[in-house]
Amino acid sequence: MSRLSLEEKIQQITPDGSIGGTCTTFTTGKPDIGLPPWLWLVETNTGVDSACPAENHCVTNFVGPQGMAASFNRTSWHLKGYVLGTEQRALSNIGASRFHQDHKNPVCLTAFGPNINIVRDPRFGRNSELASEDPFLSGTYAAQMVSGMQQRDEKGYKKTAAYLKHYTAYSTEANRGHDTYNISQYDFFDTYLAQYKLAFTAQPTGVMCSYNAENGHPSCANEFILNQQLRSWKPDAHVTIDCGAVNNLKGPPVNAPDDAHAAAMALMNGTDLEMGDTLFTSLSQAIDMGLATKQRLEEAVRRSFKVHFELGRFDPANATTWAKYGLADVNHSMHQQISYEAALQSLVLLKNEKALPIKEGTSIAVVGPHSISRSQLFSDYAAGSHCFDGTDACVPTLAEGIAAANQGGSVSAAMGVEINSNKTDGIAAALDLVRKSDFVVLALGDDKTIETEGHDRVDTALPGLQESFAKQVLGLEKPTVLVLVSGGPMAIDGILAYQGKKEGSAGFAIIQAFFPSHKGAQALGQTLFGNENRWGKLPITMYPHHYISEQAMTNYDMSFPPGRTYKYYQGKPLFPFGFGLSLTSFDFNCSKAGEENPTLEYTFQCKLHNTGNLDGEEVVQAYHSAVDIGKVDHTLPKRALRDFKRVAVRAGQKATVTFTLSSKQLELVNKVGSQTLYPGVHAIILSRGHAEDEQKFTIKIEGEDITFLDDNLRITRGGDGSLFVLEKEGDTGPASQLRNRLLQEQGEAVSQGAGAIRWISRLGV
Repeated sequence: MSRLSLEEKIQQITPDGSIGGTCTTFTTGKPDIGLPPWLWLVETNTGVDSACPAENHCVTNFVGPQGMAASFNRTSWHLKGYVLGTEQRALSNIGASRFHQDHKNPVCLTAFGPNINIVRDPRFGRNSELASEDPFLSGTYAAQMVSGMQQRDEKGYKKTAAYLKHYTAYSTEANRGHDTYNISQYDFFDTYLAQYKLAFTAQPTGVMCSYNAENGHPSCANEFILNQQLRSWKPDAHVTIDCGAVNNLKGPPVNAPDDAHAAAMALMNGTDLEMGDTLFTSLSQAIDMGLATKQRLEEAVRRSFKVHFELGRFDPANATTWAKYGLADVNHSMHQQISYEAALQSLVLLKNEKALPIKEGTSIAVVGPHSISRSQLFSDYAAGSHCFDGTDACVPTLAEGIAAANQGGSVSAAMGVEINSNKTDGIAAALDLVRKSDFVVLALGDDKTIETEGHDRVDTALPGLQESFAKQVLGLEKPTVLVLVSGGPMAIDGILAYQGKKEGSAGFAIIQAFFPSHKGAQALGQTLFGNENRWGKLPITMYPHHYISEQAMTNYDMSFPPGRTYKYYQGKPLFPFGFGLSLTSFDFNCSKAGEENPTLEYTFQCKLHNTGNLDGEEVVQAYHSAVDIGKVDHTLPKRALRDFKRVAVRAGQKATVTFTLSSKQLELVNKVGSQTLYPGVHAIILSRGHAEDEQKFTIKIEGEDITFLDDNLRITRGGDGSLFVLEKEGDTGPASQLRNRLLQEQGEAVSQGAGAIRWISRLGV
């Protein structure tokens, strides 16, 4: 730092447009001290965004994040992070480039992913980048993935540096960068911050702040979300700006008058590194004007360089264990298998009426616009290069994956209709294939022409002529499986109603495949024939079509009628969060294992009996619901996911799943955003996603409300209106400082035995 002038310090946190695009964000070097430039932005959400460095060594891509979340499998998420981190380090070691035949954009080690905004609205254009509508599921997914990406060697060097996106409350593309949404303290802490706080238990390097504003304060210049919240989870969290967001500050909602004011707003409110523009070059002017300080500038530079030190950038190449990775580690056979396993567990069976499994040797027609898709099978922010020759020819189509699994049978394919057009010239040929076949796979959905960055969906129904084409196919009375390939949930009301009216119809099944990626065709083929039976559960709610006429995209109040996500939606979904079938059958029975222990922990055991003929896997989910806690002055979720476990059970065998939940799982967010344990009747609901066999257990909490100001400090209100304070023994942070101040004013400390909690007696406040 002492060898950098003020201008050189500014250069370290500002893109240098002369050596690369400002969005990829090169920061200039300083040759006289041996400091080369650094490319910051490497998208690492579904695959490392890199050109293919050699034949058979294009990067490993994974099924889209919703498909990953559908597995409810922590191990799979950790392994995904391991694969992405390993391949990014290997690509960096060999000098690979982000873009084909462009060596001016090397793959460096700052990894931007996972993206964990919630799937708030089914129309959001970037839903394919996101994991789930549930903060607990999304945050757990992110924590596991980050721990794999940031694996440390024996000397403490990180494999890569992971950045979460897009912090926070980003789920509308229209007018992004100049939009602002009213968000209550309740919704902040129950929905829009919760997944990030949970993800930071794995200590990611930092975040990319989002384009949108909350309550008039743009995310990238928002003291509340950056300094007060984010840096309470990690004091040195590194904050980078989404491409061009500093320049956006010169427009609504804050209308900064010039570059210096915009740059100072971002820097002084918590942003460390600019991306997409070079307004930070005006920071010296902002400092002269008294808008920014040298101290804050140096803090941003130090945070930025700490990232490099943790990666081993300034040490000899062989100083870190990760130097061993090379070309052979890119798309390694083990990585391919991990991706394939994830794809198998991503498929969700929504309906199966005497259709699956298909018998091998059957003649099958695969029709619909996704029957022969290749690059359209990938979510946003998959790697840009799928095949070494620059095409997508090496990506198997769904028809090819089904053909490979259909031993002794025949498979024919035709689109019939396009994703989104009124062209009818392919329908007759496709229907002719259906007539000549014994079984039909109907592959429908959308692609990046319908939903993508910068483009929200207008409608959640199947676009173009797909629904009418589907009805024509179903009208031919052949056993059919509908495979939905999409980023956001599709409203298939019309198809369900049409099929429901038919009497004595042929077999019918529905599979949600999300964007299944490179291994999706193989996984689907093996699963359709019952060679694999490893289904997932929905990580989202599939809403009826009329939902979009009842909810404005710009409404960010989660409980505003009819409500958003399974926690608040009051209507009847097409298929609910957590739902999913199997090709085998399970008996499900749960019990409470004894009474709660003195630390207020509750143990439940669920026994699963695979009563079918196939080995299978099941996901058991634990939810909390407030049954009767009296009158409260804020929203209550219908239920909230608290834990989950995935288990494999062989045909005819039994397995036991155990949950140990503490009183923390009974807490609710109150009106001002604090965690509160309310006295009264609570319930733990144990489910495998089927309402008919859910198990519900009630728990009664005695005493007063307990409000959790943070993990170390709790305030309890007594029946006479006085307050008690509880704190963890030995805490020296803000909680302890508040305790000391309260004691000085009006309290008396009283030890509560040898436990970790002590009480501070009644405070007359």
